[in-house]
Amino acid sequence: MDNAADRIWTDFRTLRETTPLVLSLTNSVVREFTANALLALGASPIMSDAFEEITELVGIAGALNLNIGTPTPRSSEAMAIAVAVAKAKGIPIALDPVAVGATQMRRKLVDRLLSMATPTVIRGNQAEIAALAGLSSAARGVDAVGNLEQAPAVVRQLARQTGTVVVASGATDYLSDGNNVIAIENGHPLMARTTGSGCVATAVIAAFLPISSHPFSAAISAMVVMDLAGELAADHSQTEGPGSFRVRFLDSFDKLEPEQIQSRIKLVQL
Repeated sequence: MDNAADRIWTDFRTLRETTPLVLSLTNSVVREFTANALLALGASPIMSDAFEEITELVGIAGALNLNIGTPTPRSSEAMAIAVAVAKAKGIPIALDPVAVGATQMRRKLVDRLLSMATPTVIRGNQAEIAALAGLSSAARGVDAVGNLEQAPAVVRQLARQTGTVVVASGATDYLSDGNNVIAIENGHPLMARTTGSGCVATAVIAAFLPISSHPFSAAISAMVVMDLAGELAADHSQTEGPGSFRVRFLDSFDKLEPEQIQSRIKLVQL
């Protein structure tokens, strides 16, 4: 933990030097925001769910970002194709189970994807992660209602159930590989008032996966960078509001420096 800031900066620098290609099958609400965030981060985005090219695109991608925010029969089938190809080719997968506890359709889609391949990382808000773990949770649409006191235990439980790294976002982010649990106490409330912040977080995780052989470490680096970008954006936009915050947030990916990681990082091993 003492060298966490140095490791995170090394990961971030490596990402910017290698420009990983991230294929995103994501929801229609956040497609442009996600692409711009990946570009500002230093990654290269492709946004497509076309059956005709999905196999080829997965084959050239460094990582696959799946987001079920606006599911349709077409997008669901495209995700299934993409998951199968990614598994066959060993491409890392980041899965965002948006509002998985809200409808049976969303739950069935996530269950189908999980039955086809084990994602490298699952990231959702705390209500979504609780729903996936089989716990009752308060959820409305894509929003988590409150923060769950049992979140550290839930992320560990789901990580063990699925055999993957699990990230639960909230006022505090919790990450687990099934054994260890890390809390990240960075970020800013304005992030929750900007549509797509969580979706971008999953895409950022996807971008970090190709540059590390340790998915848990990659997820930690990604979430710290994400949260610090939120903090830096808030420093410049608190008097203006969430609209300005969104622009500053993209700027902050581009401007993040190692000294800021060193001075601001708040990691706790639970």
